[in-house]
Amino acid sequence: MPPNDSSVQIIGYAEPWIVSPGDSVDIKGHEVEFYVQSYLIDVEEHRRQNLVSCLDPTFRTGFAVVLRQSRFEFLVGTGDNVEVFQSSFAVNRWRWLHVRMSLVAQTLTWSIEQLNRLVEKAPAAERGGQKLPTPFVLGSNELLFDVGMLNSFTPSSFFNGRLDSPSFTTTGATRRAIAQYDFSQGISTDSIGVSGDNRHGVLVNAPTRAVKGYNWNGPQPDWTKATYGYGAIHFHEGDLDDAKWSTNFSITIPSTARSGAYAVELKCLNPEDVYDMVTFFVRPNPESTANVALVLTTFTYLAYANERMFDQTRSSAMAIPNGVSIGSGNWYFENLDNGRISAFRPTIRPILNVRPGYVHWALDRPREFSADLLMIGFLEHSGIPYDVITDHCIHTRGPKATLQYSTLITGCHPEYHSLQTLDALDDFAKAGGNLMYLGGNGFYGVADIDSSPHPYRLEVLKGNQGCRRSMAKPWPAPHYLFGTGKGKGYVINSQYSRRPGLAWIFDGIDVDNPLGENGFGGGASGDEIDHLDYELGSPSSIILLGTSQQYDDSFGLFNEESMFPMVNTLGSNSDRVRSDLVYYETEAGGAVFSVGSINWYSSLAWEGYDNSLTRITGNVLKEFIRRGKGNNTDTDTDNVELVS
Repeated sequence: MPPNDSSVQIIGYAEPWIVSPGDSVDIKGHEVEFYVQSYLIDVEEHRRQNLVSCLDPTFRTGFAVVLRQSRFEFLVGTGDNVEVFQSSFAVNRWRWLHVRMSLVAQTLTWSIEQLNRLVEKAPAAERGGQKLPTPFVLGSNELLFDVGMLNSFTPSSFFNGRLDSPSFTTTGATRRAIAQYDFSQGISTDSIGVSGDNRHGVLVNAPTRAVKGYNWNGPQPDWTKATYGYGAIHFHEGDLDDAKWSTNFSITIPSTARSGAYAVELKCLNPEDVYDMVTFFVRPNPESTANVALVLTTFTYLAYANERMFDQTRSSAMAIPNGVSIGSGNWYFENLDNGRISAFRPTIRPILNVRPGYVHWALDRPREFSADLLMIGFLEHSGIPYDVITDHCIHTRGPKATLQYSTLITGCHPEYHSLQTLDALDDFAKAGGNLMYLGGNGFYGVADIDSSPHPYRLEVLKGNQGCRRSMAKPWPAPHYLFGTGKGKGYVINSQYSRRPGLAWIFDGIDVDNPLGENGFGGGASGDEIDHLDYELGSPSSIILLGTSQQYDDSFGLFNEESMFPMVNTLGSNSDRVRSDLVYYETEAGGAVFSVGSINWYSSLAWEGYDNSLTRITGNVLKEFIRRGKGNNTDTDTDNVELVS
């Protein structure tokens, strides 16, 4: 109940008054109220979004409050029928509403009021009522938020939006609170606390918590410190946590198995061309003596799991340039109908784009996992001993996960990292380790694992970097460690390519010709790209080995790199829209080689791994292996003039 609200007076009674165990009791007075903010209102006429429900469609008892075509509907079970009453109040998207419904014997009343948003004039509140043909029967069905079982025992009618402070009260000689839910309590759990009769709730499929509620007014942006304002839960009908599929069969990984990316191939007998590859990862064998590790970016795989920004019917769709075809067969589902992006990414469900043969719907080439397999192909082709580790390994084990290696190689898109993974990589570099950042848009998004009790669940998009909604940066910009920041073929910087201290990088390469002009998507520099930027933290000792050719206007700067995002931020008018090939040596005796492009791997396998990119990648890797950890003191870059 709102504070200082004494206008509500409801009287009721129970029939029958004295009952036997197992009999039902009709509660003649009942009141429900909550705050709601809808994110999806213009939907099909037949589609209902359930807000609160204890309706039993079989026995026609209980009630439900639903949203249907921008109007509230109140469904009331009388035992003989389910009566439906519709309000005339027009619901506005993204506006908080206070809704109250009362049931007393054969009378239904409701009130709907939009909360003022700053100085905006809210529409007039609605107060309505209807007479029921027979008394309302409460029944004993489960109390549900965000979902109902209006037509069957299968959950349906999912709501897209936020709920805050739902409460339930029975009335009689005295009012008694059945349940008053405070969603701001226990945010780190899947439980929702309640005052009154211990009727706690359980959240299913990990809806988003710690979101702004109806009474948020901005003084405290940190929900862990706030005393109010974060009492809402954001529900998305596309949320999926644990798919809870039954196990069809199990396999045992041999004790001698190498680390790496594996898949179980499933084939259909009829038709025979229907198959799937169920991917999983094997950690390094304790007996491994490899000095090189490829870090598969499993955090980023999950962050982009089942993304479907190709779907132009959704508000979350990506604008597609003319002439770019969309693969209609890629029906993934992570970007939700209400335009929001789910904050949680579990592993225990099908992830359709972590498959060996995945081709990105817009770029028409491998991306993330399927592109990283091209680097595994390079390592297999080279014969260099290596291990495969993952973001999850590094997050869980910390520096121990990288201790035996002298060289770490990133995946093509190592975007998402936790504080634990960044600290471990920083420790590796401080111990003289060598890093090969062979990707782009890396070390940029915030992620964390819900280690207990949901180690399979990754949380992403905490901050607002890049395309997100805040500029919070919980750690230094990636330039400090990896040399490049956010931002065709490469043009080699001839000023450095012939210097004795750097010639080993370009051994076997014609430095007078562009580097990596062939590949999936047109060249080694593409997709998402990085450039060095001293203002954002690129090391002062960095050496610019090469830079990409000019881009068109499908490439642009990220928002943190520009004061005015509408001025000189596109490829045709900004020299900062580029990817840079850079190298620098660390104080601890290690070195960093960085290419600044997701597309590097998509050009690596060209001509059967016999091309300029293969040679430069191999040159750097072999030199790093030769040096070992902390042994770059025999190279001569002291006299190399740095970029200005």
